[in-house]
Amino acid sequence: MSRIEHHPSEETVYSYAAGALPAALALVVGCHLQYCPQCRALAAQGEALGGDLLASLDEKPLSQGRRESMMALLDASPAQKVEEPAPRKVAIEVPDFDSLPWKSIVPGMKQVDLKLGEGEAKLLRIAAGKKMPVHSHQGNELTLILRGGYSDSLGKFNAGDFAELDGSVEHQPIA
Repeated sequence: MSRIEHHPSEETVYSYAAGALPAALALVVGCHLQYCPQCRALAAQGEALGGDLLASLDEKPLSQGRRESMMALLDASPAQKVEEPAPRKVAIEVPDFDSLPWKSIVPGMKQVDLKLGEGEAKLLRIAAGKKMPVHSHQGNELTLILRGGYSDSLGKFNAGDFAELDGSVEHQPIA
């Protein structure tokens, strides 16, 4: 893999570390972290900062009713206990990209929609030399290059590179 040149903003990495990104955006950032030790270190700093902030909070006593409710939960049998939500880490194992259910959008461009429940996530497969239309984005769009690359007015993006765009950017990627 070539050297990573494009990274998410610090704000985005810190939001990821805090668990504040919707699932679709967290998926893209988490995958980038697999490629990028620099951004992994930044996420670790964000997690440490969050831990320090939590540790600095003053303890607040529980009301008697809340305390009794909490003790009842602790005393409940395992079948009665309330399950905590699983951590928000997304792992996708795909043995072969070709085995995914690709749908043609236009000649030379296919996509797979990933159902995550929070936001939209898509895998795109774009043929070499294919020009995307000139466009901007509604809201935030995060892009991670898994294989190959593209060029646009913002530069050249290769495997591991990250693009973070919003409606203020108009570009025309060429695979």
